[in-house]
Amino acid sequence: MKKFLLLFITILLVGCNFSPEKAGFTKFSKNTIEFKNNTIVLTSGYVKTTTEEFKARIDTLQNKPKFKTVALQELKKIEDKKVDYEIFIDEKNVENYVFVYACDFYKFDEHRAARVVQSMSDQLKDESTAQEMRYKRIHGRFFFTPTSKVVKLKYLKAYKKERKFQTEYIVASKAGGIGLLISNLEDIDFERSVKRLAVK
Repeated sequence: MKKFLLLFITILLVGCNFSPEKAGFTKFSKNTIEFKNNTIVLTSGYVKTTTEEFKARIDTLQNKPKFKTVALQELKKIEDKKVDYEIFIDEKNVENYVFVYACDFYKFDEHRAARVVQSMSDQLKDESTAQEMRYKRIHGRFFFTPTSKVVKLKYLKAYKKERKFQTEYIVASKAGGIGLLISNLEDIDFERSVKRLAVK
């Protein structure tokens, strides 16, 4: 009887997969960005879309002409770089989107990274003035991993009572450079996912 009970328990344990890595992958497998042989995990609800679809969805925003204009200007800025890019949007709210694009490989050291953060911040201040929006830098920083160097700039753009959180990353690794522009209403910047990407 004891042998039968041990066999039954063993079958149950083998049949159940307790691997946290696999469970985590399964949980997020529908919400991953695959770009230039890199994988970045997003929260649920984000899907890949085309440039035309994105413009059409943005155009449906009611009573938010300022943010509609800003979203289209951000897209144009990416298009003007003339590099490969992909767009991911939150299916429930097109105001939450992520642009992922190829960028130059930067050989960052501490001083250069600090200059890049400051330069990005100055450019955004100029843009927000031209857009007649309030701009508040939340933080700008950089961090290094054994395989990558990452610059991050997070800020808030506001118009009247509307506000939007935006985060820009530049991830420089041996595989090349990747830029991310993350814009949303919920203050989600996907830093954990970018860190995972940066240690591959």
